[in-house]
Amino acid sequence: TTSARSNLDVIGHTRLETVSRNVDYVEPSSNVVTVDLSSAQSFICTASADINHFVLNNAPPGSSEFTLKIDQDSDGNHYAVVDHFQTGAGTSIPVYWPGGVVPGVTTTANRTDIYSFKIFDGADLEGQGIFGVITGQNFLG
Repeated sequence: TTSARSNLDVIGHTRLETVSRNVDYVEPSSNVVTVDLSSAQSFICTASADINHFVLNNAPPGSSEFTLKIDQDSDGNHYAVVDHFQTGAGTSIPVYWPGGVVPGVTTTANRTDIYSFKIFDGADLEGQGIFGVITGQNFLG
């Protein structure tokens, strides 16, 4: 295109053999995990403490997605509230789950849960919310 909207802006069919995505490691600090979408789209979080909520920073203005892998540490028994997201300014972001059922995070030591989230309008997270799905739970890590 002659009027690029991003660093790479293709209008039309695209075929890629492989795609790589950045992975970022995040940890709870004061029971909060910050997810910065300008650094990655895949996040690995070691639950070394309970997680009361997630802060979502730098969502792109359009449609996007991100994946969150939650690993219980060797002690386990750490809960994570995967339906409580906020903006960096502290505004709540609605999280929608299939059937309205919020998943319980596996608390067994050395186990892993993976969740994927879809954003349809990053410029209006508070109004549009994010949509979560369970990619998998209780993996032996």
